[in-house]
Amino acid sequence: MIDTETTGLAELVPREQVMNGLPARSRPSFVSDTYFHAAMQEMEAIGLRVQLQPHPGSTPFGVLSGRTGSRFFLLPACPWAVSAGSLALVQPVRFAPRVIKGLAVVGARLGLTRFLLPRKLHISGVNDFAQKVGCGARHCAFLTGTPSPHRKLSAQLMDDAGRIRAYAKVSLDPAVHALLEREAETLQLLGAIGLKSVQVPRVLLSEVRSGTAILATDTVRTTAASCLTDLDPLHLAFLEELSTRTALEWARSGASLLADWAAQVERLGDRLAQPWRQRFDRAMKILSTWPQLISSRGLAHGDFTPVNSFRQHGRLYAFDWEYAGDAYPADYDLICYLDAVARLRGIRSASLAATLEHRLVCEFGRSPVEANRRLIAFFCVYALRGAGRQPRSA
Repeated sequence: MIDTETTGLAELVPREQVMNGLPARSRPSFVSDTYFHAAMQEMEAIGLRVQLQPHPGSTPFGVLSGRTGSRFFLLPACPWAVSAGSLALVQPVRFAPRVIKGLAVVGARLGLTRFLLPRKLHISGVNDFAQKVGCGARHCAFLTGTPSPHRKLSAQLMDDAGRIRAYAKVSLDPAVHALLEREAETLQLLGAIGLKSVQVPRVLLSEVRSGTAILATDTVRTTAASCLTDLDPLHLAFLEELSTRTALEWARSGASLLADWAAQVERLGDRLAQPWRQRFDRAMKILSTWPQLISSRGLAHGDFTPVNSFRQHGRLYAFDWEYAGDAYPADYDLICYLDAVARLRGIRSASLAATLEHRLVCEFGRSPVEANRRLIAFFCVYALRGAGRQPRSA
């Protein structure tokens, strides 16, 4: 365990100097953020030292706030090529943020990072961590993670020219350890299968040591890579091959899926408010009339969205496999992608199901009843995952 009272992390939150009864300067908002603090613990656990002030061997990092609060990017301010390359960690999907990112990349290449990111931290030990991964990298950019019980630190590892060599995920939470172990096992399985329609990361390091889990994988991502914001034939080819090549060992009957979901509802107990329990009961009854309509065809990615895939040299690349498994209904990955696209386009919640149903029937040849049942199953799994990721209260 890390004692934050005695490590360098305690120095990250300085006592405010008072002058004439007023604070000499206001403390940066990220410093007191709970999730930011948790990410700093993870950074210390892998040998990094993080402080507000320069210290021996440290490098300045700019702090960029994510669009949703409590999510921060830590981007090296130098050298310039690495600073520009670190912006690949920021993956906007809307037009305006993409334009802003493009301008930021140009500014970073001109050495303007200190003006673009005025909030600073100083981090040492990065080179030692990069060498441990063994991918030829010497620099890192960091993402503190999306606030949730499954939050984790992510690192983008780069060489001196700013080329991306690997990604790493770090966590002190045993629940996240299980997810990272699942992802490593899934990537090794997919590597053995040798899918033709998609590239997936290769595991470089997977370990849990002294309560800290690290999963590092290689990547083909370049600074120019961007995600696709609508379903492409590349996605469809991948989903078809994935289900076909894994059907023998991973296909599940609809009845067994319903039994699993009912067990999850029971395990949630008092954490699940009564209106939600009633919703699940109604959904399960509807799905139990024709369970064969939701039977899975094979392994599912589990979080297949525009931000977890991109096109590189005419081929799809899919990553973030930590939720992969067989407990998903038919068309789950397809609906997951369509759902993310609809939300990006601002489709209102009241119209979301109808929009998805229309696309399933008109574009993908599902019968109305298939589309209806698979959408209900999708939203059941989506809601169960959300309930499982909530704090331990109703």
